[in-house]
Amino acid sequence: MKIKTHWVGVALGAATILCSCGKSPDVRPENTPPGAIAVVDALDRTVQLDQPPRRIAITGKASFMIENAIHLFPEARRKGLVFLGSHFAQRAEAGDFLALVAAGHAAAATLGGEAGIEQIASTQPDVVLMKSSVRRTGDAMGRIGIPVVFLDFETPAQYERDLAILGRLLEAPARAQTLISYYTGIVSTVQTRTAAIPESEKPSTLLLQYVDRGGTIAFSVPPPDWMQTKLVELAGSIPVWKDAAQNSGWTIVNLEQIAAWDPDIVWVVNYRGNATQSAAEILADSKWQSLRAAQAGKIYAFPGDFCSWDQPDPRWGLGLLWLATRTHPARFADVDLPREIFRFYALYGLDEDAVRANVLPLIHEDIGHVQP
Repeated sequence: MKIKTHWVGVALGAATILCSCGKSPDVRPENTPPGAIAVVDALDRTVQLDQPPRRIAITGKASFMIENAIHLFPEARRKGLVFLGSHFAQRAEAGDFLALVAAGHAAAATLGGEAGIEQIASTQPDVVLMKSSVRRTGDAMGRIGIPVVFLDFETPAQYERDLAILGRLLEAPARAQTLISYYTGIVSTVQTRTAAIPESEKPSTLLLQYVDRGGTIAFSVPPPDWMQTKLVELAGSIPVWKDAAQNSGWTIVNLEQIAAWDPDIVWVVNYRGNATQSAAEILADSKWQSLRAAQAGKIYAFPGDFCSWDQPDPRWGLGLLWLATRTHPARFADVDLPREIFRFYALYGLDEDAVRANVLPLIHEDIGHVQP
């Protein structure tokens, strides 16, 4: 990882101030009884609790997204949080992220699967938080009298809504608005700089997941409405795979299809391995040499620390800034990515010394490429 010693700070302040003037999404239904907590969740269901929850269980597929988001709220530390999900998308070599930011709440995850209804019920939660994609399990919880709030955390717009829901459940609406302003400020700043770029001047780009299955390499692309695709578009480029991807999950693609797309830039993610090594292997592979991205040396490993920054994890704001600087370096030459890492982790209560010691060593990818 390269870190420059002299940077010009990114101009996000004005955008953040402008965004903070707006109202957070309305997640509190009318006519809620005094002392009760009620929210409208991601499936437009009204969920009412007689009192603010004291024990919150988080479970289901991809629930690490909810777990990492709820710990952006200091108020969560006063709750009895129980995590019964999987950290499958966390970098294997990174260690336990929750042990760093919430040592008192770090708990062993049910790796590789989802907790059963009996296991969830045994934790005696006041409310269960789950992704809307696992509604079947959540509905079963509701039938035995345990309230379930569904969340998405899959796109920038859903992040705004779902952070507001967490703020309501945690009785922390001001904190929710602070977090919402952080993300809307980044999006606003990037969009302001890319809005004037004609479509004809936007590079074509391809985001590939690299998977090594016992020596057999497979590539896949994300759905058109997932965070990865949204970030590529927000950063001012054209996702060449958008019309070919399925909606329900990653779509496997072969080299023939990749060659037909022949993108200007390729972004490489590897959730179970080292993305830097994967990108280097691709760049050195003779079968890729006819592609424009390979000829220009524009096959880049997507950065990450505990988690890859392309995911709908709280780090997606860093991912968007990194994409913008790589896609349009002249327009984002003042972006100080190391400084933005410090700013992000301050939301978790980590000071710069803690970030230098525990986060920066995990970033193998080059984040020092901007030339102010």
